Amino acid sequence: MTEALRPLRPLQVSGDLHDPQSPQIKPGPISKPVSVLDPLKKRAICSQCRIRKVRCDGRPDICQNCDRLGFECSFQQAPGKSPGQYVVKLPERRRRMQACIPCHSKKTRCLGELPSCSSCVRRNRVCTYPRTKRQGSTARGHDFAEGSNADDRSVERVGTASPGQDIGMVGATEGSALDYETTMGLMEDYFQHLYPLPSFSFLHKATVLQRCRDQTMNETLKLAICAITALQLQRTSLCHDLWVQQAEQSILQQIGRASIFHLQALLLVIRYRIESGEFPTAFMLAALAARTALALRLNYERPELSDVAQEARRRLFWALYLLDDFFCVGLREFELCPEETIHLQLPCDEEHFEAGRHIHTGLLRPGLGSSEHVTDIGLRGIFLRLTSVRRAVMRFNRRVGLGEELSSTIGSSIQRFEEELESLKSALRPSDQYSVLNLTSCQWQAQFLMLHTSWHQCHCDLYRLGLDGYSEAAPSPVLIAIRLRNRIAMQVKCFEHAESIIRIISDFSNHGDSACFLERDAAVCAFESARLVMFGSRIPGATSTLDVAINKAKLSLNLITRFFPYSASTQPLRKDLERLIASYSVRLALQTQETLSEPDPPPSARPSTKVSQYASSRQRLSVQSLLLQSDFVDDSNEIAGPPPPPPTNSQAVSIPEPTNPISNNTSNIPKNQGWGVGGQTNSANGQIPTAGFSLDAGQEDAGLIFNPWMGFTGTEDMYGASGRPPGLDDEF
Repeated sequence: MTEALRPLRPLQVSGDLHDPQSPQIKPGPISKPVSVLDPLKKRAICSQCRIRKVRCDGRPDICQNCDRLGFECSFQQAPGKSPGQYVVKLPERRRRMQACIPCHSKKTRCLGELPSCSSCVRRNRVCTYPRTKRQGSTARGHDFAEGSNADDRSVERVGTASPGQDIGMVGATEGSALDYETTMGLMEDYFQHLYPLPSFSFLHKATVLQRCRDQTMNETLKLAICAITALQLQRTSLCHDLWVQQAEQSILQQIGRASIFHLQALLLVIRYRIESGEFPTAFMLAALAARTALALRLNYERPELSDVAQEARRRLFWALYLLDDFFCVGLREFELCPEETIHLQLPCDEEHFEAGRHIHTGLLRPGLGSSEHVTDIGLRGIFLRLTSVRRAVMRFNRRVGLGEELSSTIGSSIQRFEEELESLKSALRPSDQYSVLNLTSCQWQAQFLMLHTSWHQCHCDLYRLGLDGYSEAAPSPVLIAIRLRNRIAMQVKCFEHAESIIRIISDFSNHGDSACFLERDAAVCAFESARLVMFGSRIPGATSTLDVAINKAKLSLNLITRFFPYSASTQPLRKDLERLIASYSVRLALQTQETLSEPDPPPSARPSTKVSQYASSRQRLSVQSLLLQSDFVDDSNEIAGPPPPPPTNSQAVSIPEPTNPISNNTSNIPKNQGWGVGGQTNSANGQIPTAGFSLDAGQEDAGLIFNPWMGFTGTEDMYGASGRPPGLDDEF
């Protein structure tokens, strides 16, 4: 038997139930639909609730919100004053954002402590609070304490956007907007300090500065240029963290609308993230930049455009091509711009670009294009060709390390690279050949230095395969197959080119422009040459003694410390080189290598479970690799849910130790071979120690130091003689 349902009461209309004139609806059964509210009559909302964007109950005299918070309600009108004559008094702001600029840009929790928040103190970074209306300028923690009750309001851009602005630009924090004088000053600084570098030369100076003066420049690009310039010049008083965040958000909000101005800004944002140590963000944004470039067809020529527009497009794409050196380290799977997809000529010299003249410079690889006469290649074009050859050398070294290169073809491959490098050198104009006079008289000293150090470093990468005992030498079976005479010749050439890099660094330190900026590859070449020179001093018959080699290595360290004091991407190089020099100095103090006992090996650990083991062996990222420092973790194990709880003591069973696929096949792995992501093979047990080790001179031949450009070679017997599972492509 079902119980009868009680009829529902109709809703009561708003009004005072004690008012005799107010309509009363008594409870009872519903006989017919009752109109609860008049759909044509809207509820009254006071001005305070409308401004605060909260729900107003419309109570006469004073609404419930204003009564509770103590605000002056617009319903409290003087008799005889019409509603339109009421003057609204803005309510007091009860809550405010207290996040500092670093926490706000990184989207981390900030408690707003003064003078510095706990998050910045824990991460050892400068804590800076945004400008406020009362302060009028950016304040660090100790300055902010004087006006800690100031508001931090955000201002939304309203109205129609000008042609130089972006539709949908995010609101800027009050006080962080760029004024005209600051913008023009940073623009001039960009073209004076950053534009000479290969990765920053894609903007046309005259056009950009004119648009800045006319205030018609793309807002996102303007923010990106000013942000990267302020960061590189360490203008800590400026809100460059907020500028780059606004530029990045504007690009992401318009991700479906490809724009060459947004791509220019995106490349600068990526460089900002790299230099500030945000490698995971930079790595992901780099993929977006590559997609945008392909969507705009920047890898093809556009003859119908003006000469300035064509050259600006070319330089933008070549800057994206150079970005590969930060992450892909010669690995096909991480390449943004594969060379077979590039159908552009090389960039021209600056005087032609500024004058808007078209000059035919040829393609990236001379044998890939037509046989047209090349007028002038210039420093920038030769540097790009050298970059291509250097990446080919890295891929060749990887094949040798994995046992994929036949011993009989190694000699011919090395000879082919030698001929290609010599051809590049002969293509240089007499004024671009290296000499101290050409270095001091060159207008683009940074480009000049990077070209010649990279040319010598390419030889070092090629010849270090023959350095028996070096961490990046060829596997022992390969070395045995090379004639002793050829191995000795490779060693001599390797040390000669390393000495040449040190000499160029010394000349630049003594005669070069101390105010110019350098790119990270200059630090990589300095780091690698110092390692080779110190390692070469241990070999019998070395040209440099240990004390001389240490002094030469200190020249490289001085270059890194002097020109990269704040760069997060080069800090590992500086710290590792400092530890390595200290270790060799201990050897020098003990006077002889025989009296020095070898240090205990670092604690071993199991192979990293963050990535696939086969990916570890194939990729062989170096400790200094920015991709490795990004610390991406494969969380695929979470797909199947949380792991089962461990058994209790009563249920404990004996579980066999998991088999290490590496240690079961280490009989043919040379002791100087390393493999894996984030670690190095321990020659004793075939396991990978943790990445947090200290560099030591005694561990150099154990493979504990890695090339930041090349990485380190992998085991050739990981998957049999071929070095890879059957069926996979050679260009994996």
